Amino acid sequence: MNEPVPQAQGGRAAARLPRISLFWRTFLMLALLIGASLGVTLGIVRALERATPEQRLAWEIASVVNLTRSALVSADPGRRMDLLGQLAREEDVRVLPKEPDDRVDLAATGPRLRALQPRLRQLLGAGTLVAGRVNDTDALWVSFAIDGDDYWMILPRSRAERQFGPSLGVLGLIAAALSLLGALAMSRLVNRPLADLSGAIGALSRGEAPAALPDRGPTEIAGVNRRFNRLARDLAEIERDRSVALAGISHDIRSPLARLRMEIELAELPEAQRTSMADDIGRIDRIVGQFVQYARIAEPPRSENVDVAALLAGAAQAYRGAIEAGELALAIDPGDAQRWFGDPTDLQRALANLIDNALRYGRAAPEGPARVEVQARALGSGIVLEVRDHGPGLPPRDLERLLQPFARADDARGETGGSGLGLAIVDRLARRYGGGLRLLNAPDGGLRALLTLPDDRGRRPQSG
Repeated sequence: MNEPVPQAQGGRAAARLPRISLFWRTFLMLALLIGASLGVTLGIVRALERATPEQRLAWEIASVVNLTRSALVSADPGRRMDLLGQLAREEDVRVLPKEPDDRVDLAATGPRLRALQPRLRQLLGAGTLVAGRVNDTDALWVSFAIDGDDYWMILPRSRAERQFGPSLGVLGLIAAALSLLGALAMSRLVNRPLADLSGAIGALSRGEAPAALPDRGPTEIAGVNRRFNRLARDLAEIERDRSVALAGISHDIRSPLARLRMEIELAELPEAQRTSMADDIGRIDRIVGQFVQYARIAEPPRSENVDVAALLAGAAQAYRGAIEAGELALAIDPGDAQRWFGDPTDLQRALANLIDNALRYGRAAPEGPARVEVQARALGSGIVLEVRDHGPGLPPRDLERLLQPFARADDARGETGGSGLGLAIVDRLARRYGGGLRLLNAPDGGLRALLTLPDDRGRRPQSG
């Protein structure tokens, strides 16, 4: 029901820009810093890297082959078998003769070992062969020649995998993911005190007593929290004093009014004069009651499951006297609004103030009844009440102003002796639930009051 409020031309572009919370701003700055640092680091590593993993592995294998070949050639023929056994035990390197009927499975070699073969041929000779499986045995097989005889050098696959390992890109992604998780944790840690302060301010603005904020941590945050706690205690003390003062004022004013009303009834006065004096006393009593209502809205509501249709029917019953007297023509439609979770007294008070406002000002003709239509409907997790009259409406400049306390309408819709609190009470009641009141002129005449009341579950994020 909240219609967009027109904005100045200069502010429209700014209004379209997305708003980013402080938490996400902190996270994005940390993420950009981490990303830039990782990018520069990986670039430097790649620039300093002089050889690929395949080239380094080829150098290592060529060194092992050349050392083995030299050892076998220079060793005494009777000790070559002992040397081969020692290589197998200590270096996990085996040497076997290459037979013509060896079964070489090139499919098991893989792209990395195939990329290794041309480099080894440059280092060991054009006849060098690299295989991943020979005679159904998985390993790193490299052929070489000694004095015209061909041999296989068999190395474990782990020796090759150790050289390759994960690429720099994979390592960079892992480091970036871990760094971003750390940035999220740091952003939450940095912004948590501000989030707690924002929640406490929201609770205070709704008239609730916020929990005391911790006075530990950074000196700036601790100082702000201590000042806020002191402010909350001072406001609670002021609220208690105001409630006591209002209760005393209401009692002190209404008691003499009751005696005056009794004396007027007993005095020998003309009927017209008695009626006028009684009306003045009733108006004063209503003004005092509105002052007390407005002040007590700050008290926390009692929330329960309210039957909206039954409450609307009770409101119609409360105005039966005005209806039978011909002063009011009231039509109520509960619509699809079945339940509302909140304080039923708040809903009754808001509805009564809106109907009273329409009853006083919503007459199409001074001598006729005030035609008032009340319609309810469900909206998300709350309800919307629309109270429509057929009076003169309001000047556009007064539609927002009349929601302020003690604001009065002009002569076309004014009331002598009113307090100017009726609509302000309704708006303040709605805001304590995160809703609001809007006044709109109907296209065919009259005033529409749209009251939005979200459910009280989970408390309202919007301040009153």
